[in-house]
Amino acid sequence: MKHEDIGQMNLYLNYFRHEVSGEGDNEPIGIVLGTAGDRLTMQYAMEGISNQLFVSRYQLYLPSREQLETELARLLQQKSN
Repeated sequence: MKHEDIGQMNLYLNYFRHEVSGEGDNEPIGIVLGTAGDRLTMQYAMEGISNQLFVSRYQLYLPSREQLETELARLLQQKSN
């Protein structure tokens, strides 16, 4: 995943909000999936973007329930520190 992907999605979200969305519509969201990406590059690329833009690592297979529970526990522990 490259920082250009973030800029391109941001452009699409802005276009959609101004040209397609109607009154009363919810704000558009963008999801960028990639197989690999530098976490620091993504942090800087997304900083200051007010659009609802989400970036995540793409996986071909879902992790097991145990893996998901372990990751959730790790993230909750990290957040509480």
